[in-house]
Amino acid sequence: MSQLKEFLKWVYTFFKERLFMFILTAVLFIGITENETLDFRFKLRGEIPGDPRILLIDIDNQSQSSRPPWNLDQLEKLLTPILQRKPAAIGLDLRFYGDPENPNYEGNLQQFVENIASYDVPIVLAVGFPDGQLLKPQIQNKPENIHFGSVTIVDNYYPEADDVVRRVKLLMKDKNEDEPIPAFALQLLSVAKNLTPMQCLSELAAAGLTRPPGDYHLIRYYNNYRFSRTKVYEGNKQVDKFRAIQAKNMLNQPFSAEFKNELDQRIQDSNIVIVGATYQTDTTEEWFQTPLSWNKTISGIVVHANILSWLLGRKYIAEPGFFRYFFLTLILILITWFVTHFFKLNKAMLILIGVFLLQSLITILFFMIWEIWLPIVWPLRLSIIFFFILSIKKLQILKMKNG
Repeated sequence: MSQLKEFLKWVYTFFKERLFMFILTAVLFIGITENETLDFRFKLRGEIPGDPRILLIDIDNQSQSSRPPWNLDQLEKLLTPILQRKPAAIGLDLRFYGDPENPNYEGNLQQFVENIASYDVPIVLAVGFPDGQLLKPQIQNKPENIHFGSVTIVDNYYPEADDVVRRVKLLMKDKNEDEPIPAFALQLLSVAKNLTPMQCLSELAAAGLTRPPGDYHLIRYYNNYRFSRTKVYEGNKQVDKFRAIQAKNMLNQPFSAEFKNELDQRIQDSNIVIVGATYQTDTTEEWFQTPLSWNKTISGIVVHANILSWLLGRKYIAEPGFFRYFFLTLILILITWFVTHFFKLNKAMLILIGVFLLQSLITILFFMIWEIWLPIVWPLRLSIIFFFILSIKKLQILKMKNG
């Protein structure tokens, strides 16, 4: 019993003399997840311009006449000038799916789809997977150039899941469907390139996209469009975070010659157009937090624009796998053992604080410069725990020698 008391006394003395290290460990590493360090790195990297081939038709706060229930005649009026200019593809993130007894639109959906399909432009309509059940628009005879894309992007069962959208599943499987439904952005990219989703995925895999398509992929976020904290520049010129046209301007017909010229320049055969809502008040649309949103929510259309920009740009952020975790942790533990073994504890503690801060800084710089994601939290947690164990052991040995 006396030996146990002596041991507890030395543990108390150890923590009392090294309170700073203990507090630093608790504050920085115990309550923080790896995902939160990823968000921090995104914020330090800052916002960057989205792919210029993407054009948003923005149903914003000023587009009052375009609120749901969607008036299909108004939407056809909005879409006709776009369809006449033959973009590569058009995506409608407007929720035509749901309860057939209480639809989110006014008018004949079948006739609306047939009318817009007559322009022979690939069009992607949103479908959803609430509670894993596929919901899609009630269309009896789907034209060949009308496609479905899943706008369900959040999975509450993902490890360390929270309210921040960091990853997307590119294929969603429903038990009642023969083929999986591609993500909204993947379907847009596929039809724009005149490929099937699986052919498009093969191209993306050849360009460096890892993980099977049914898994969750980390999104390389670009910006938050209107609701962002920073301005984006290319050189000395401020640029749009995503190129956009307000829906109210598309409905203000007939167009002026100047606006027609602007449309001709903005909507070409290389463009992918996404129509969706960004209004903030009285909304029935889903809003999300992202690593760049600073605890604010942004609309689903902006999340899909980021996913599409990520797929178009073919720059992927590889998530740290087991071996990356293992080797970084092993290196830090070996450094911890070496420093603790060959230096006095007070000096060893200061050296290791410097090592741990340097390791964190290096991982942040790797992400900011090359967008390489190296783990921070668990290697440091295990190394700090290892340091405490070695330190207590060393104190016991010193006590026995001095005893």
